[in-house]
Amino acid sequence: MKHTFDEIMDRFLRPLSELEGGRVADSLYFLRQDGSFVFSEGYCHPARGLYGKIIYYPQKGGDINIFGREYGCTTKKMVGGECIYVGHAEQIKMHGEIDPSLDPNSPRPAFVEYEMEFPLSDFIGYFEPVHSLRACITLYPWVEEGTRFAADALAVPWESLGLTGSLAYGRFEEGDDDLDLVIRGTIEENRRVYRTIRSLSILPEYRVMEFGRWWPMRIYEQGYLICPFFLYDRWEDAPLREFQIDILREDVEVRGVVVDDTHTNYMPPFLSLRDVTIDGINAEPLPLIIYDGALRGEFFNGDILKMTARLINVNQYGDTFPAVLVTLWDNIRKVSETPEFSLNS
Repeated sequence: MKHTFDEIMDRFLRPLSELEGGRVADSLYFLRQDGSFVFSEGYCHPARGLYGKIIYYPQKGGDINIFGREYGCTTKKMVGGECIYVGHAEQIKMHGEIDPSLDPNSPRPAFVEYEMEFPLSDFIGYFEPVHSLRACITLYPWVEEGTRFAADALAVPWESLGLTGSLAYGRFEEGDDDLDLVIRGTIEENRRVYRTIRSLSILPEYRVMEFGRWWPMRIYEQGYLICPFFLYDRWEDAPLREFQIDILREDVEVRGVVVDDTHTNYMPPFLSLRDVTIDGINAEPLPLIIYDGALRGEFFNGDILKMTARLINVNQYGDTFPAVLVTLWDNIRKVSETPEFSLNS
């Protein structure tokens, strides 16, 4: 059965009034009034607005079909018959081309330099992950099978799972086996699930290699590609919510050892470093904030990291503390990693 765009949106879309606590959270898709699909990241957003990116946008002659409408994509493109990832800087530049009212050079906090600010008034509604899963299985019975396989493998209640990604608004194309699974739980519950995924991801039968790299936060389970997105069960469990930053120094060379990876599987990853050096000089232990969703779940206790970063002060609810900020995955790498979750172990 062929479904129309409006029919599917009516089935999947939820009103903004249903946002939990009236707040924008991580990993949500929103439908903009111009028909664009916007993805939110993290737990810090402007009042009556959100920080995020347009992922799909209406484009005449675009090669992506979303229920009969032509779309373009900001995050991937075909080059020589191969699908490649579009870098963050190019993605943001495209926003100004898609909609001239979106100025890539507009002032915004440094931690969202690769995202745009949108007022909530721009949006028709959003796609609530649990509701989307229920709606999706009425269209694609295999989604229920795949998510139940994942629930069993990860020992989580199926009823608690949700969907993000294209399936959040009902889009599926043949050959696309991704299940972008939203896993919401306590920090302890999510940590257990995350460690299960990490331990499986190094095994050949579960391993995911895409865009020339290994993805430790993704696994294959009985033929389904499981891409988890972890959410905090309680808003106040997120260590970074409604915060501001002051930049102390730009382009510093930082090296340190991860000693607390409790929040590595969330967006943004928030890690504790010790044995820190800044531009080769010994420094006090510091938290590391990584505002790039592609690096969720990448770093683990014992990893030695080297990065080009900003030294910042974080201001949150009256508390101020120094931290290191990275916003681009090209600017951070492992010098050495813990053997517990290593392809080389």
